[in-house]
Amino acid sequence: MEIVPKSELISRVDHLQRLLAEADISLALIRQPADLFYYTGTVVEGFLAAPATGKPLLLVRRPRQHPAVGETPWETAFYGDLKELPGFINEMPVKPDTIGLELDVLPASLYVRLKDYLFPQAAIKDLSLLVRRQRMVKSAYELERIGRAAAMLDLALEEAPNLIKPGVSELELTAAIEYRLRQLEHQGLVRVRRWDMEMFYGHVLSGVSGLTAAYVDTPSGGLGFSPAFPQGAGRKLLAAGEPISIDLAACVDGYVADMTRLYAIRELPAMAWRAYDLILELFRIFESEVRAGVQPGDLYQRLVNEVDKHGWGEYFMGWGADRVSFIGHGVGLELDELPLLTARSPFPFEADMVLAFEPKLFLPEIGMVGLEDTGRITDQGVEWLTRSSRQVTII
Repeated sequence: MEIVPKSELISRVDHLQRLLAEADISLALIRQPADLFYYTGTVVEGFLAAPATGKPLLLVRRPRQHPAVGETPWETAFYGDLKELPGFINEMPVKPDTIGLELDVLPASLYVRLKDYLFPQAAIKDLSLLVRRQRMVKSAYELERIGRAAAMLDLALEEAPNLIKPGVSELELTAAIEYRLRQLEHQGLVRVRRWDMEMFYGHVLSGVSGLTAAYVDTPSGGLGFSPAFPQGAGRKLLAAGEPISIDLAACVDGYVADMTRLYAIRELPAMAWRAYDLILELFRIFESEVRAGVQPGDLYQRLVNEVDKHGWGEYFMGWGADRVSFIGHGVGLELDELPLLTARSPFPFEADMVLAFEPKLFLPEIGMVGLEDTGRITDQGVEWLTRSSRQVTII
């Protein structure tokens, strides 16, 4: 079992404490699993109580016996019921007059209990944007994990041309590639932050399946198998002359990479090739203009203008009213991290941010044509972490 270096965790919490002091928050109670792992190196049912000054305390309800708990640099205390929390907090050298909570994801019932019953004298502030902004910029340790996840995707998709055949279902293709990812030690779970966002490994879609929007905020959707989970691969059989899109995420030690590649059996329609050429041009523009200091909104508009110039605006990043408003998203411990490559992103790109760039076009009666790569932003441009060829693979 690989563990997060203690020096990494100490550095992260030191940074958090500086941010808490600047935001006039005396105590942060971190609960969300990705955030908890980021600051403690483990995932438990419990809280990290991080004061603006002084040592944090990891409060654990369960499990009581867990080897990873012992690896965290923070003192650990165990509780059986939430009503015990104030007793532990009151013994810390901090007065919890202002408590920071992750209000973007914290269940309302837990918020009410913390605010009204456990800490009624404390003011509550939203901690979520502060934490998410800290997590935007990746350390060398994090970049190495994301790079390993990217390499895992490259290896897994080497198998795809051998699996794609007429009459094979989207499900069969998806399952075979997922099996390969698991053999490569993909952890399985891909975390997302939005409380109503549900994802599996990704979407493997062929032909007109790629035009079906899902209820999640993603460009591609698919029908899946049931209204209970209407997204992703379904029963449709692969056929010649249609785009086959494999859009998957892989995860190593909690860290995610995301990639999309395009395949076809025997041929593609002429319109699909024109769309593909435009996708390559968007990658060229992105590579030439992205770097630390660039405003995402400016780059987003440059890319949208290029699409509009070619007359494809109506079909870019979705179809009709179901188009999404971004062309790229941050990845790290979650698949939907900041920054966003969108018109209104307030945060300029910084070195060591990691972005999944995914321009996609949705062609009526044909399907989806698009690519996606995960890359590290640098002062000079982008260093791609997913490195497979972007050529359409014709089988």
